[in-house]
Amino acid sequence: MPTYIFKNTETEEIFEQQMRISELDQFKENNPQLVQMPTAPSFRLKGTGWYETDFKTGNKKNIAKSDNETQSSLKPDKKEKSSTPTKKESS
Repeated sequence: MPTYIFKNTETEEIFEQQMRISELDQFKENNPQLVQMPTAPSFRLKGTGWYETDFKTGNKKNIAKSDNETQSSLKPDKKEKSSTPTKKESS
């Protein structure tokens, strides 16, 4: 259950209250003297992010192909010639 922080505008008291998200609006309506205080999350995501190779070992690290390998496998090689040679007509 989430924990919310409220401030009583009459007494300046600050306190925490645990309740369901669905109960928050009703709680605020029933307690107009309370103001919800903004809070920071209890965890922080830090760093440049996750990579495909972070938790892989051995040969599994190179699963994804680079962009160059993917493009070359999709396009036919222009250097390849047809397998049947053309014959020249003699006159």
